[in-house]
Amino acid sequence: MAAKKSKYTIRSDGLHEAIRVINGKRVAFRGKTDAIVERKMIEYREKVEQGPLFQDVAEDWKEQHYPTLSPATAKGYNASYNRAVERFKNQPIKELKAQGIDALLQRLARQQYSRKVVATQRLVVNLICHFAVMEGIININPCTEVKVPKNLKHTPRELPSDEELEIVKKGWKDPGGLLPYFILYTGCRRGEALALTWKDINWKKKLITINKSVCYGTSGTAIKCPKTPAGTREVILLNKLAEVLPRRIGNDLIFPGPDGGFIKESTYQGRWNRWRTRVGVTLTAHQLRHGFATMLYEAEIPERDAMDLLGHSDIKLTHNIYTHIRKSRKETTATKLNQAAETF
Repeated sequence: MAAKKSKYTIRSDGLHEAIRVINGKRVAFRGKTDAIVERKMIEYREKVEQGPLFQDVAEDWKEQHYPTLSPATAKGYNASYNRAVERFKNQPIKELKAQGIDALLQRLARQQYSRKVVATQRLVVNLICHFAVMEGIININPCTEVKVPKNLKHTPRELPSDEELEIVKKGWKDPGGLLPYFILYTGCRRGEALALTWKDINWKKKLITINKSVCYGTSGTAIKCPKTPAGTREVILLNKLAEVLPRRIGNDLIFPGPDGGFIKESTYQGRWNRWRTRVGVTLTAHQLRHGFATMLYEAEIPERDAMDLLGHSDIKLTHNIYTHIRKSRKETTATKLNQAAETF
């Protein structure tokens, strides 16, 4: 009995092959039998109808979007990106629903993540879905109606204690002690201080110009301009700081790395940790920035002026810090008063 004739081309290697044009693309389906070829064509059509997986769309978004971000922002997105891919990776993005995204956010809320973390998670998923809409993969962004859960914890950064501030004030001669002292008396962000050169200091006018910042991301050390016009500013070179700074000029960095260039994150962190261990504090650079804000508050500097000095783009940020300081001072006063009352 003659063998059944194949519906498809039989190649020289014995494989059956069918060529089809799908969405303008030539696709070859091969197998040992016609049945295998036809099964592969059905599977391919089903996959096309389902559309790409969330993981594939997310990878495309990351490849296109990350280069447009500052290294610090990209680094801040990484955890949320990885959680989203892990949660939805094998799901076609066409099948992603608002309920699924909300379930992810609710899970983070139950795990006691802060509002900032949960909000960033929503933002990253939203950006990926928006990318899918713009690419014509989906018609509606399922993240649009998803809200960040209410009543998430928002813990203000702890203010430095008076004892820790005294250590910083007296320890500027300690190896590594000048940078924390500098941040405390300028209110600079860490990256702003690390980007400063001696020419940024106007010794005559007693001003420091801030117009750039060192930032750390997945691709290493980078220099960026301030995100908002408020970030570019002049801060006062206080006499107490001017008295301890070397009188230098030129393009050299005030706080360089070992090679004289911008300090790498690992080097910075190592120096900072060794300094903290030596002097016995747990302070972060951002806490010292809040120490500067406390000094502004106690000097009764108006919020609007404090906003300019701190480089805030929104007066609400300054107001929130002042409110936090005010509450903290009340709690400290209450503790001292109770202690005094015991022996009064």
